[in-house]
Amino acid sequence: MSDQNASDFPDDLFHARRELHEVHAALRTMQAARPWSVEPSKGWDDSDSGRWYPSVRPATEGWTEEEVAAYAALQDRARELSAFVITHAFWATVAAPERAQARSKLIDATRPEPTEPTPAT
Repeated sequence: MSDQNASDFPDDLFHARRELHEVHAALRTMQAARPWSVEPSKGWDDSDSGRWYPSVRPATEGWTEEEVAAYAALQDRARELSAFVITHAFWATVAAPERAQARSKLIDATRPEPTEPTPAT
C-alpha cells in the first residue's frame, strides 16, 4: 500500500469521499451560522456561580423548520456517503494490515485545500 497513489482508488470511492468532506464542511458552516440551540430556549448565565467552568448561553428562538430540514438532509447525506465509503468493495482488495493506512491516504487525497478565513467587516 505504501506505493499507492490517489489515482489508485476507484473513481466512485474517491468522489464519494470528496463529497463527504464537502458535506461535513456544509454542516459546520450551517452550525456556525445558526443559534446554538435548534429548539427555542430561554438561555442561562451561571458565570457567577463559582463553578470551575461557568456556562453562558443567550436566549434563542431556535432554528426554523426549513433550517432543521436542510440540516437533517445534510446529515442523511453524510450517513449515506459514510456507509458507501466504509463498505466499498475496494477495501476487500487491500490487505487487512494496510487498510487503515489506505483509508487515511484516501482521506488525505480527497481533503480540500485549506482556505484563508474571510476577514470580518
